[in-house]
Amino acid sequence: MKRHKKTTPLLSAIALSMLCSSLAAAVGAHSIYRNYNTDGWSQPAIAALMQGIANHDYPWSSTGNASGNANAPSHNQSGMEGQVNSAPDGSAGLADASPDGSAGLAGTSPDSSSGQAGTSPDGSSGQAGTSPDGSAGLAGTSPDGSAGPAGTAPSSPSEQADDTMQQAEPRQYEFTDVTREYFDDALLIGDSRAEGVALYSGWDNLTCYTEGGMTIYNMFQRQADTEDGRKLTVEEALQAQSFGKIYLEIGINEMGTGTVDSFMEAYEGAVNRLRELQPDAILYLCGIMYVKQSKSESDPIFNNPNIQARNDRIAQLADRETIFYLDINELVTDETGNLNPDYTWDEVHLLGKYNSLWLDYFCSHGIVKDVPQLQQMNDVN
Repeated sequence: MKRHKKTTPLLSAIALSMLCSSLAAAVGAHSIYRNYNTDGWSQPAIAALMQGIANHDYPWSSTGNASGNANAPSHNQSGMEGQVNSAPDGSAGLADASPDGSAGLAGTSPDSSSGQAGTSPDGSSGQAGTSPDGSAGLAGTSPDGSAGPAGTAPSSPSEQADDTMQQAEPRQYEFTDVTREYFDDALLIGDSRAEGVALYSGWDNLTCYTEGGMTIYNMFQRQADTEDGRKLTVEEALQAQSFGKIYLEIGINEMGTGTVDSFMEAYEGAVNRLRELQPDAILYLCGIMYVKQSKSESDPIFNNPNIQARNDRIAQLADRETIFYLDINELVTDETGNLNPDYTWDEVHLLGKYNSLWLDYFCSHGIVKDVPQLQQMNDVN
């Protein structure tokens, strides 16, 4: 009587599952698992099945990620280092990169240009919802693909360029009228013309560091009388006290020294030093006041064309943000464009009573960066 070998149900189940897996792998080798490596007996089709399942590509799925994982390089891989779910050609990329393997984030375009989810058909880089031409942008960008926040209205390249320039440019301020209280924290530095303002204006709330022989070359070494009665150099005084505004009126004594270029080199150095010593102060650069017509026409050095050449260069230093140019000649010249002969006693300096014209001009050319402060001053006025 023959004895029948007993086959355990477990072994039968294993054999059946292996057969089914092999069939599924063979069928999927040319469809869902086509991008996973198989190589005959050394790496049979069932290996592709295992790789696909590890990458969440199941036999019953209609399509797969079409990508290999970090441990399963593609057919075209040439040793390039990639991340999980890199592209079939082995190029480094994140999950769901495009078929040709170009680096990109999930959902990149068919032509595999790098980009994030929802990029345009031509594969240009961009975030979700970019424009049809594939230009980089955020969700809801304009039809031309220009970058912009979600839901923004379409804008032309010129409009975008204008917006960029406006963001890059610093704020510029316009002159406005101010009252005498504006000068409570103001300082006037200058030569004998500025000294006339200190002596004859009648204002006691404007601090003045002025001297007849002061030039742009020696201004920081000249002596200044401080509020507490000490005598310090201008530089020492600027280190000891802070000012909200500084007016620099200087330049007539330097007319016979050097050239316009050498003068401006020293002038720019002085301006830079003032910015270092008083970084929070509004700096006003006063143009050199003209001389009387007879003086200008007879003097080869101290004449108005030479003065204007320097003033043109001084004006270029103003940025209308922290440095401003003031031209007192708007107020003191006559119809010929020269210093009004009625205002001067020596063709160069103002008569005592006309030194107040400087302050009149300063009051009509103030810069107020704090709007509430301006409103308060107008209420006082």
